Amino acid sequence: MKKKAERKKKTAERAAALVLLCALIFGGMPYRAAVADDVPDPKVTVTVSPDSIKEGNPFDATFHFSHEYDPTPAPRSAVIRVSSPNNAVRIGKSEFLVTKFDEDDEDDDSDSLNYNLYIPERYLTYVGPGSGTLRFTITYCSDGDGKDKIEDGKFTVQKTVVYASGDSGSLIRVDENSATPSIRSGSSAIVAIPLISSGPVSDARIKVTVPAENKISLSTAGSVYTMSFASGEKKDLNLPLAVDASVAEGIYPITLNIDGADMTAYVRVSSSGKGGLIVESYHLDRKTVYSGSRFRMDLVIKNTGARTLHNVTAALDSLATEAITVSGALDRQTAGSLAPGASASVSFPLSAASKMETGNYIVSVGLTADELEEAAVTKAFVPVSATASTDGSKPVIIIESYDFGSRAVTGGKEFGLTLNFKNTNPSTAIQNLKITISSTADEDTGGVFTPANSSNTFFVSKLGAGAGIQKKIGLYPKADAVPKSYGIDVKFEYESASDSKHEPLTATETISIPLTQPDRFEVTGADLFGPISVGTDGQLSISYVNKGKSTVYNLSVVLAGNFTAPEMNSYIGNVESGTSDSFEANLTPQGEGTLRGTATLTYEDPNGETKEIVKDFSCEVTAQQAPDEGMLNSGAEPVPDGAGGGTGKFVLIAALAAAGAAAFLVIRKKRAKKKQLLLDMEDDYDDLPPESAEGPEETAEPAAPREGPR
Repeated sequence: MKKKAERKKKTAERAAALVLLCALIFGGMPYRAAVADDVPDPKVTVTVSPDSIKEGNPFDATFHFSHEYDPTPAPRSAVIRVSSPNNAVRIGKSEFLVTKFDEDDEDDDSDSLNYNLYIPERYLTYVGPGSGTLRFTITYCSDGDGKDKIEDGKFTVQKTVVYASGDSGSLIRVDENSATPSIRSGSSAIVAIPLISSGPVSDARIKVTVPAENKISLSTAGSVYTMSFASGEKKDLNLPLAVDASVAEGIYPITLNIDGADMTAYVRVSSSGKGGLIVESYHLDRKTVYSGSRFRMDLVIKNTGARTLHNVTAALDSLATEAITVSGALDRQTAGSLAPGASASVSFPLSAASKMETGNYIVSVGLTADELEEAAVTKAFVPVSATASTDGSKPVIIIESYDFGSRAVTGGKEFGLTLNFKNTNPSTAIQNLKITISSTADEDTGGVFTPANSSNTFFVSKLGAGAGIQKKIGLYPKADAVPKSYGIDVKFEYESASDSKHEPLTATETISIPLTQPDRFEVTGADLFGPISVGTDGQLSISYVNKGKSTVYNLSVVLAGNFTAPEMNSYIGNVESGTSDSFEANLTPQGEGTLRGTATLTYEDPNGETKEIVKDFSCEVTAQQAPDEGMLNSGAEPVPDGAGGGTGKFVLIAALAAAGAAAFLVIRKKRAKKKQLLLDMEDDYDDLPPESAEGPEETAEPAAPREGPR
């Protein structure tokens, strides 16, 4: 420690001298500090237990990170987010805090951070197919709690922990210990993919496939390369890539087929282009927020970028106890993952301080996601009306809070509304209070709520100074109402107990209640047509329909089983009301026997809740057939036992039975026709005169001589 501190001090002194020298030479030109782009990514090694992992097996792993990184201030903790880019590993816990950093070698002049991350098996399960690759997003912090982020202290690396069967058999693989190559969006450059060989290989054929939907392409016509390796040799596969300017910052896959074995390499795209998170709109649950009352703020968050954002979080950063605070909840809400162009809603229950004056108050909203370097900050304005009158003699009644039992009510389903009223005047009582509740008319309807088996009017003879009272009413929303927020008007008519003239006082408040329709999204079938043979694809078809009156959002399909498919994780998007469609995929079986799998359909209902539908499917997989196998001819021999399996025998027997039945029907029809012809001939003979009944005598002709062999 002492040696390292002395070394850092000398390094700092040398750096200061260098800056001074540069200033003298270049006339005081500004010095540009190093940023994260100038710092190499961490190197990561892994130890996995058990050594052999099959699909469905849990496992644990210890990751060692070594990072040549020496910022000021020095890191005291690191927040590490873990994800699986191809969903081959199911992760039970996605965020870890590391607070222990090992010192580097005392004799080594480099400054590096060394630390370990252990993930127990209850958090990691290999579900396949394909290699199990983990992505680590590392954020260094200057405190021990992972709160104070170091500027330019965020890095992303990947490591393969489980190799698929195709990968493990190849001598050449992508070198996971090397840094992920990078390229900037809107540019063309040579990107070096690091490869390493575990044995000598001559003239290996490497075919490169870049997914076109990512808008990353090869800038030359050729896509096949030939390379040779000595045992243990590392080489770079130099790819000429072109990246569209619209490609957002992130890590993108490239498929390498090396001598028939598929594996995935990754390239990092860095970009400062447009796109990110915005607050598309916000809404308060009432027209006027009175001081001393509680209210709700709803935010609609939208992803305007070209990539999916994960762990999207909205935080209210400017709250204060003397102004607006969160009531009974946290000051941050998580919206989960947002696909490009998708939106999500979050709600905050808030409270306005009783001593607030009339005016507009700013609420600052910060939006963050794993893929964003910094938070997007926007402002919302809350209009507050002070409840105390200028002379303090007139009482003012407000709706202090209300509750309808859930985040939204359902069309055609009765619900209870509870309202809490308060006399905000601390010295004057209210008398002869009449409260009338009615549905607010809007541009589409005359109101969607009607009282359910109760009156919409309440009478209170007296409400003391500063006192409160609670009232409940049952309401029935229209069954065919369009899903959105609807208003309810609450009208107050009352008198001041200190007013001898009994002058009437009136006020009206409007509250907002979101309405949804029942979720009637249905998956009507998951059909896999079979049997199929090894080496051929089976077609999976999944039909779905949205019978509800509301849109369902962010539908996606995840496939799992003993097969491969071009897309194991597919994003479909939003499904409008009354829309039906189908998802189709070609499945390639991994071997003979029974192909079994599941399709997990995930979507968000109108309330923003994530729902899941799982469908099972299976079919028989027979042995691979020869080109002429199964064709019948006159000299065909019986099928030997085991040829084609039990299913093949069954198909052959069924085919022969069908052919026999068809032949029987043809013969039967011919016999019936012949019989009818004979009957018709007998009728004709019956019509002839008696002398000609036997017909004319025929003269036999001599038979032609039979030819012998020539």
